Amino acid sequence: MAFTGRVRGTRSYITRPAVCPFCKGHTKVDYKDASMLSRCISSQGKIVSRRRSRACAKHQRSLAQAIKRARYLAMLPYAPSHIWKTGGVGLSRSTV
Repeated sequence: MAFTGRVRGTRSYITRPAVCPFCKGHTKVDYKDASMLSRCISSQGKIVSRRRSRACAKHQRSLAQAIKRARYLAMLPYAPSHIWKTGGVGLSRSTV
């Protein structure tokens, strides 16, 4: 077991508190806004976590419910194979 003698740097930094984009922008989570909901779905078709979506607990619950409603109404896909074929939901063909 070789010890290189390096000491980890002790850099002090201040982390900014994560601000919920829905609280910050005073926007409502709506199941009819497919382009906004598609940003909260991973490439595998899963609902992203609070850490990735940066949503507070209240808005993450409503976001998950809105995604489930949009999937039921066929506004969002369930399967990742559909996401791969279409290149995403709510995106125009010029950006893909």
